[in-house]
Amino acid sequence: MPGKMLDLQTSQQLGWNISIFLRAFLFCLLISNGNLRSFPYFSTYLMLNLTKAVVVFLAYQAWGMDSWPTYFVAWGAEAVVACARGLAVAELCRRLLGHYRGIWSLAWRVLLSCVVLIVVYATMTALSAPHQSLAHGVIAANRTVELAVAAVIVILFVFLRHYEVPSDPAIRSLALGFCLYSCVSVVNFTILEKYIKAYESVWNFLGVFTYLMCLTMWTWALRKSIPIPRFGSPSLFAKAVYQRISPEVNAQLRELNEQLSRFWKLEEPQP
Repeated sequence: MPGKMLDLQTSQQLGWNISIFLRAFLFCLLISNGNLRSFPYFSTYLMLNLTKAVVVFLAYQAWGMDSWPTYFVAWGAEAVVACARGLAVAELCRRLLGHYRGIWSLAWRVLLSCVVLIVVYATMTALSAPHQSLAHGVIAANRTVELAVAAVIVILFVFLRHYEVPSDPAIRSLALGFCLYSCVSVVNFTILEKYIKAYESVWNFLGVFTYLMCLTMWTWALRKSIPIPRFGSPSLFAKAVYQRISPEVNAQLRELNEQLSRFWKLEEPQP
């Protein structure tokens, strides 16, 4: 058993080192391909994630892995990265739905509501369970964040599939990477909450190697330059434009977009 645990820790350390290299490589790839301007929030998330890795490593070297300063530094940095990840996911959602003004007007309100619900849920969880340790509260808050991210992306993919919305494969791969990591994290945090000490090494191992898979997907998706999105004016496309790009735009999707546009009182551009 000690030998297996040592192998797990060695594999985790190797995966951690590879992930730092891939994060740095992906950030350089974003710069070289000119994708920093195409994905500003995703780029910010990646930069903060890379910074977090360096800060946590330095904290481990300075105070050790089991000290309180390291604990607060690690989870504080994770909170900042989680906020940046939420903005990156919102950016991808807008890239996929931003051309449909009525639909996007509904989507960003749903995303904002999710953020509010996350804060409320995390606060209520902390206040209703004062007997639980700080670790349990942090785990519950992180699981809630990951669940919200996974739910938003799954609903987005279902919508894209149902209405046959054309989308860039690279952007879908970026969103799928976030969804994969969040789904695994929800399961991982749920088990960790019940078996903190016994499962901690496995939790770290799965987290590191799941993120490696995400980084690989993102590197492949961003291997080439992606144009900066042009969402145009804050109004709906003219009907002539819809007719010109048909049949790419599903008739049901257009009808839904127009209904939502009337609901949000968005005006069509004047000729």
